[in-house]
Amino acid sequence: MSHICVCFCVYREGDLTKERIQRIIDAGANVVLTTKGIDDMSLKMFVENKMIAVRRVPKKDMNRIARITGGKMVMSLADDEGGETFNAANLGSATSVAEEQVGDGELLYIRGCENTKAQTIVLRGANDFMLDEVERSLHDSLCAVKRTMESKTVVCIYEH
Repeated sequence: MSHICVCFCVYREGDLTKERIQRIIDAGANVVLTTKGIDDMSLKMFVENKMIAVRRVPKKDMNRIARITGGKMVMSLADDEGGETFNAANLGSATSVAEEQVGDGELLYIRGCENTKAQTIVLRGANDFMLDEVERSLHDSLCAVKRTMESKTVVCIYEH
């Protein structure tokens, strides 16, 4: 008998998950990012609705993405009345979200965000040593540009 009760709970849990996903879909979301995992049933539902679902996104990245897209991180769908709702005001926006292959891996590119005060530069190299050198050189160059922008002056040195 306890097996039947457990199976019933699992099925109801599946129904609750489907209802939660449907609330997110009904709000107009077409990309979902989560710090947790996504089970196969949920992933199937996202795919059927032509949505991008990304799992195990680091919380630090989630905060950045929320900030640049104008969205809000949602910890729970619980509302004040004891039910569950998803407010479309929590959604951020971008002109495009696409997963692209870079080398042997894949990266998720989020382009055309509302608050683009930050940009990402993807570095590729033959090995870690080369990448470390490229990263240091790029950092030095960006620091020089930053100093020039802050001081609004450029000093030219001409050696003959």
